[in-house]
Amino acid sequence: MGKSNRNTDRRQAAEALRKQQAAEAKRRKIVFGTAIGAAVVLIGGLLAWGIWENSKPEFPVNEPAAAVTDSYGVQVGDGPVEVDLYIDYMCPACNQFEQTYAAQIQSWVDDGSVTVNYHPLAILDRLSSGTEYSSRAAAAAVCAADVGEQEFLDYTLALYAGQPAENSEGLTDDELIAIGRDEVGLGSDWESCVDDDTYRGWVSEGNADATSDQGVTGTPTAKVNGEVVENSAFADQVQAAIDAG
Repeated sequence: MGKSNRNTDRRQAAEALRKQQAAEAKRRKIVFGTAIGAAVVLIGGLLAWGIWENSKPEFPVNEPAAAVTDSYGVQVGDGPVEVDLYIDYMCPACNQFEQTYAAQIQSWVDDGSVTVNYHPLAILDRLSSGTEYSSRAAAAAVCAADVGEQEFLDYTLALYAGQPAENSEGLTDDELIAIGRDEVGLGSDWESCVDDDTYRGWVSEGNADATSDQGVTGTPTAKVNGEVVENSAFADQVQAAIDAG
């Protein structure tokens, strides 16, 4: 099979996954409010430990080649409505948020309605048995953003599809790379970026900024034009901002 066919297969696989999630989104929204509330409360209660653990960078703070914000967000899209999403790749509630809203977010990005700033955090490093999975996954996702906006979105989708359980060791770096290579079609430069821990320091700085300067008390946290919104009402709030624009 040629390279172009493999890339087509990967794109089709990512699109199929997005469509499957969109089909299930309506059902998830019914139970989303209760589940997300409980999860955020739990994370908020343990946040002080996470701030202490992740506030000091252990790696150089390298600026991504991708478009990023001053508050350590990976910028996707260029629409007038500003959306900020603070996520952790080991957070089950973030996974549910992604599965519920990914297709809608993609639609808003595609039609130029929104700019979405993804802030990959590492609050839940403590729940990966010492492997710092949240930090490693976040840094790998930022590497994907260097390749392109769509690659970042597809890699985020794939990471959540294969999300490890809390209090496990998480995925290894080799498994993080396999997901990007086999499911998203990311290449050797991206693999080197992951292997070199290129953005571990940047993620750590972003974690400290979110929890100290941005007032983030748990994940997922969503902001629309700078204002925190209830996760269960996220789509309605974004659409209202678009309509008001």
